[in-house]
This record gives sequence, structure tokens and C-alpha cells, in this order.
Amino acid sequence: MKTVVFAGVVTMTLAATGFAGIGEDEKQIETRYGKAGKDLGGHGEVHDVGYVSNGFMIVVSFVNGVSQREGFTKPDTSPMSDQNIKDILGISAAEGTSWQEGQAQGGDKMWNRSDKKAVAIFPSMGKFLFVQDVNFVQPK
Repeated sequence: MKTVVFAGVVTMTLAATGFAGIGEDEKQIETRYGKAGKDLGGHGEVHDVGYVSNGFMIVVSFVNGVSQREGFTKPDTSPMSDQNIKDILGISAAEGTSWQEGQAQGGDKMWNRSDKKAVAIFPSMGKFLFVQDVNFVQPK
């Protein structure tokens, strides 16, 4: 019972503090995650910035100052649990939206947000979960 109560409190805390949403600007991201931990540089139009918040390391990819992709991992880079994935998806759903599991390739998993504005990708290595704008293209 204590575990269920603790998990509920953690989930409510994460939801209350909120994860940044795709489409938020740098100031909004800083308000949610605090000061950037590290500027990871740029690749073309994409500028990556690292944060540590709510028990996750987060890399936010900004395009023209707007969050287009957010990558979540545990600080020790251990595999994510199903509960970690559920928590991130739950708080990455814009109000009034939900996630539906979609088709992925090669052992990866993916979800489509019901408003069709974001997707979540969980590569088969199991250590990172990416939430991104449906039009985001990772620079090479």
C-alpha cells in the first residue's frame, strides 16, 4: 500500500511541476526545468540544451527558440521502466489528449498523440524516450 501511495504522490508531483511541452519557448522550458545544466551546441537549425529535473536528464532540441524534441533518460542511463514511460507520456499529453501506441520498426516502440501534433519514440535499447513534434527531423 505504501508503494501505491508513494507512486501516486510522485506522479502528482511530476504532473504538478509539469514537463515542458513541445512548442514551448526557452523561457517556458527554463521555468519548468530550471537553469540549463549544459549547452550541448547546435546542428544546423537545431540547438540542444541539457537539463536535470524531476529525476530525469532531459535534452531539449530547440528550433528557432521553440522546443521541438525532448529526450528523457535516467541520470545513471539505466533502462527505463514501464512506469517511467507511462509517467512521461502522461505528463507529455497536452490537455485533452491521449497517447495511442503506433507501429514502429526494429523493436522500437512509438506512440501518437491524439491531437496528431506529437509522437513519442522509445528505441529498443530502452534507455531513452523522445517526445517530439511530428515534423521534427533530427539533423545528421
